Amino acid sequence: MKTLKNYKKVFQKHWGFHESDPPMCWGCYQTVAVDIHHLIPKGMGGVSKNRLNRIDNLYPLCRPCHQRAHADKKFNEECKERLKEKLYEKEFEDSC
Repeated sequence: MKTLKNYKKVFQKHWGFHESDPPMCWGCYQTVAVDIHHLIPKGMGGVSKNRLNRIDNLYPLCRPCHQRAHADKKFNEECKERLKEKLYEKEFEDSC
């Protein structure tokens, strides 16, 4: 059995996904997301106390979109804005 990284567990718990039921890519909505992208990068040496493994920094992407997010700053910023909207919508739904 594959062990999930902590940030993947954080993402799945918040959004209600299971390891066997991955989300669609939120970049293209055309294929299954295989990566959870850190919108603010962790960097080469890691980050103390996993401070970037927060739900407001985790975004599910397919491999091509993940590569694009690292190469295209504008695309990454668009992902950040879409995540803010999704978090706002979820907060609203959860409060009803």
